Amino acid sequence: MSTGFVVNNLTKNYEDGIRKIEVLKGVNLDLKKGEMVAIIGASGTGKSTLLHLLGALDRPSDGTLLYKGENVFDHTDLQLAEFRNKTIGFVFQFHHLLPEFTALENIIMPGMIAGQNKSKLLDQGKELLVKVGLEKRFDHKVGELSGGEQQRVALARAIIMKPALLLADEPTGNLDPKTGDKIFALIQEMSQDFDLTTVIVTHNHQLAKKMDRCLVLKEGKLEDADL
Repeated sequence: MSTGFVVNNLTKNYEDGIRKIEVLKGVNLDLKKGEMVAIIGASGTGKSTLLHLLGALDRPSDGTLLYKGENVFDHTDLQLAEFRNKTIGFVFQFHHLLPEFTALENIIMPGMIAGQNKSKLLDQGKELLVKVGLEKRFDHKVGELSGGEQQRVALARAIIMKPALLLADEPTGNLDPKTGDKIFALIQEMSQDFDLTTVIVTHNHQLAKKMDRCLVLKEGKLEDADL
């Protein structure tokens, strides 16, 4: 069963003076609802570029990203921003939390941007903090949290809008192995609890083996990985 996200012949080129650098050369991908997909590959092969396109953070040189039958990239920049806010959740290697706000305030930020009711958002944010094991950290600022705790807040922020797709770029790469394993287990748990389709870019092959499907980005194209 498709989750409604279908990638067709996605390409991405960059101009470097007189040269054209081909990063993605016709990527195809059909994401099934509720599955967890790992994307591996050598550094510099374009994994993060692909993730940014899947999340509509950038536009491709060619190709389409279909969601419910419509090409996402036909939207205006403003429409794309609204699409990202409501449909995509992001977790990055570096959490990108706002240091001047508390853990709870960071979590509800996407909902506030969308104009949702603050009281309801606060209740939802507290529930998510409990789910990620931070029920005693509601009012703590970012600087008062450990790296693992910050990534838990980032995960809760990513799912506050109940997205259809969760994208994670090296979410455990900046953490020690033990903490990284706990964060990955939490991502698995949240994916199951909220029936999320999850795509994780990672260099960790042991982590990739635990996922439903593993693909390798090689020479600009995706293929099944042999781990």
